[in-house]
Amino acid sequence: MSAHVESFSTPISKALSDENGEYGLHHGTGTYFEADRVKYLITNEHVAFELTKMPLTHMFKGSETIFRLINPMPALPVPADVAICRIDEKVWGRESHDGLAIPLSRFARRHAPVQHELLFFAGFSGERSKFCYDTLATCGTPYGTQECPFSDEAVARGGDPNFHFSLFYSPDRAQSIDGKSSLPIPPGFSGSLVWDTKLVACLQSGKEWSPDMAEITGIVWGWPSSAACILATKVEFMGVQDLLDRERRQAISGVTDISK
Repeated sequence: MSAHVESFSTPISKALSDENGEYGLHHGTGTYFEADRVKYLITNEHVAFELTKMPLTHMFKGSETIFRLINPMPALPVPADVAICRIDEKVWGRESHDGLAIPLSRFARRHAPVQHELLFFAGFSGERSKFCYDTLATCGTPYGTQECPFSDEAVARGGDPNFHFSLFYSPDRAQSIDGKSSLPIPPGFSGSLVWDTKLVACLQSGKEWSPDMAEITGIVWGWPSSAACILATKVEFMGVQDLLDRERRQAISGVTDISK
């Protein structure tokens, strides 16, 4: 799954400046997707909201060029906590890169993985981001896990089991595939898409599994620091089609407020 999804993802960073010049600060995670031959970036509303205060940037896999998010970002607040931004073709095609966009058809209709299914996301943690020699380097973290019971801590953090689901996230108990890396703390993962890998479903039905079978089942938005879990919005409440409709209306009317 790591190799399958890495070309879809991007770190989202703040473009800042002080008396020493410009610098970057990691902010969140975004994912490219495509609808009606138009490419978009999707992330959390609370990540996109910073665009009202300062520039936000993204970059494609295989390229060192950093682009600013310049288009309006229609958004849905909690409980959805989702925003999208159109990526103009002149930006996407400006230079050679390995970035890819997820077809809209790979967003599941609803969050309904089989019991004990392997869920997966790849996000960019602030703990693995460092600005050095005029360059902001941010390393991604691929993570496979399972859904866990919704805790009181999750509810206290603003989670609602009607709209959200909870993922096991315990850095001290996680096992690294390469035996070297470890799990970072989650801040910066906000906006990561969660995949229903369909691996367990295939094993149960006797089908051969492929990463191409995986579907988007939610989006990460929260971390109850007192609980070993990460919170995500269920895909049916992400409102992607609604946001696409809003974006098209905004493109016609020239609206720039991310909340409309």
